[in-house]
Amino acid sequence: MLSNFRERLYNRELRNLRALNIFTSCAVTVMGFVFEFFYHDGYILITGLCISILLTSNYFLSYYSGFYRKHFVNISYASITLLHIWLVYLAYQRQFEISFLLPVSISIFTFSLVFDKFYKSLLFTFTLTTLMLGLMLVSEKWYPEYTITLIALYSGAFVSDQIRKRKDQYAGEIRKQERRYVSLVENMNDGLIYLDKDQRMVFVNEKFCRITGYSGDELLGKPVMSLSLENSPGKRPDEFFEELKAGMVVRFETLIKRSSGDHVWVRMAGAPYLDDEGRIIGSMIVYTDITALKYTQEMLKKREEGYRSFIDQSAVGIWRAEYRKPVPTSLPVHEQVELLLDTGIISECNEFMAEMYGYSGVADLVGRKIRDFYHIENNFDDEKTRQYITAFIQNNYRISNAESKELDKHGNIRYMLNNNIGIVENGFLVRTWGVQTDITERKRTEKELQESNQELDTFFYKASHDLKGPLASVMGIVNLARLENNDPLNEKYFSMIEASVQRLDRTLLDLIELARTRKGASKLSVINVNGLVDEILNSLKHLPHYDRVNFEIKIDRGIEIMADKVLVLSVFQNLIHNAINYCNHDSPWIRISVKETDTGLILEVSDNGKGIPELVKNRMFEMFYRGHPDSSGSGLGLFIVKNALEKMKGTIRFESEPGKGTTFYVTIPGALVEA
Repeated sequence: MLSNFRERLYNRELRNLRALNIFTSCAVTVMGFVFEFFYHDGYILITGLCISILLTSNYFLSYYSGFYRKHFVNISYASITLLHIWLVYLAYQRQFEISFLLPVSISIFTFSLVFDKFYKSLLFTFTLTTLMLGLMLVSEKWYPEYTITLIALYSGAFVSDQIRKRKDQYAGEIRKQERRYVSLVENMNDGLIYLDKDQRMVFVNEKFCRITGYSGDELLGKPVMSLSLENSPGKRPDEFFEELKAGMVVRFETLIKRSSGDHVWVRMAGAPYLDDEGRIIGSMIVYTDITALKYTQEMLKKREEGYRSFIDQSAVGIWRAEYRKPVPTSLPVHEQVELLLDTGIISECNEFMAEMYGYSGVADLVGRKIRDFYHIENNFDDEKTRQYITAFIQNNYRISNAESKELDKHGNIRYMLNNNIGIVENGFLVRTWGVQTDITERKRTEKELQESNQELDTFFYKASHDLKGPLASVMGIVNLARLENNDPLNEKYFSMIEASVQRLDRTLLDLIELARTRKGASKLSVINVNGLVDEILNSLKHLPHYDRVNFEIKIDRGIEIMADKVLVLSVFQNLIHNAINYCNHDSPWIRISVKETDTGLILEVSDNGKGIPELVKNRMFEMFYRGHPDSSGSGLGLFIVKNALEKMKGTIRFESEPGKGTTFYVTIPGALVEA
């Protein structure tokens, strides 16, 4: 549109200069005949007609000659200058009579305003005035009254200068505003078009071309409705343009077609523009590409639906609290606690949350103060509520897996697992999200399981003790039978019975030990590790091959640990017992090492036996599992070790290579708590 505007300005200037040439030509012709009529001066008529022909030629050649059209302004200025030289000559011929001199002077002043540059206008005025003055002096036709005319002409040049300066200022301001407008239109982020009365595009900016994919030449003169879709969602495009045509300011969102055949979402804001008389001559429309916005809105809508579906169908209680007055995180903790409780409101929760507390629906919880909510959550204990909120604040506005014992609406005890997180923005706590899991059934099951385990442990321990009595009786009977019967065959059977009874006895001892380890760390005492190992080795001297074993013991005599001796003894004894049983019987070698660290002890027990096959490594800590077919043990040793370490929150691992032996690595923490 700006190029059209400049072209219209140039065409208007061209029309004005053409009109000036033809009007001046007519005036000169008339003036020539007038002079001929009154003065019978044929020379004036002939020269006037020549000037008239020149001006008329300018008019016609400006239509048909590209050179003339390009330089028509300067050619017109030159023709005007030549015309006024002719007028000065006429005044000279008439001896500068005042009736000639005054019109010539007025014409010089008037035409000086036509020139678009001041220096041209000033040069024009001074050239003609100086020429006139020179001719006056040469012809000796100087009269004092002529001075007034000449002074008026020179003064007129300066007046013309002031008028031209003002004109240049206005023109400069117009050009400045035009440049601003051009910069705004061409660099704006939105598309801009102008329509004529027939809804055809007469101007489009670059952004609109990029939105539609068409070039400016393809769009100019095209009906704007050709870009609209017939079945566009929402308001029909023709309604938009009808309202625009009626003079209304209209906003509208729709889909328009691109040159590639696809569609783009746009927001249209249109307004009519008027002529000087207030009549609607067209309209202006701003197009904003909102495709990305629509895509984002659609994604947000889907996420909102997914979020809402997740919240509503979740099998845990989910709630959100908003604070009417955001809580400054810079305040002291106790002030934050009070503000949080006073300004917090439950603004959202799911149905499961309401059901957990015995309410009929979400509406019964939403809108309640967070103080009331926490009050119920902490069994109406205000001090406990404050402690809970204080811990929440001090833990960087988080609570993770905190268990609480609560009462629902009907007074039933419920156990909850709480996870809360506060949202902090610009130094203010603005909301809190909470997730609550009802673990009442789990706690009940855990309690029942704990009671069952206790009963099982009691049965385990009692049954093992009760079975040891009959075993001792069997051994006594076997010994009596040996004394009364010395038959070698019977002795063989007695030895087999004795071996079986001893194996059963060892199994019962392991079961008793297992029952004791399952009780956990209950009686803590200071244990000297070196003395404990000596005690264990002395108790195992009865084992076969013990005397041939080469023991390498690396234990500082000052190492001590605060722990349950039963549990620690179970770990050390079973590992050392296994090492003796499974070491290389040809050249038995065992290394026992204990190191003290800041967190407890590290025990290493190594042997040079056959090692543990790869296929059974994952089953070594299973109950009653024996890794070697020729093993005479109960399969409880490593199970007891692992169980004891779990009670002490210790760890165990091993490294074994077939044919080279096995090393067990054990960590025992040194900060146990007495149960």
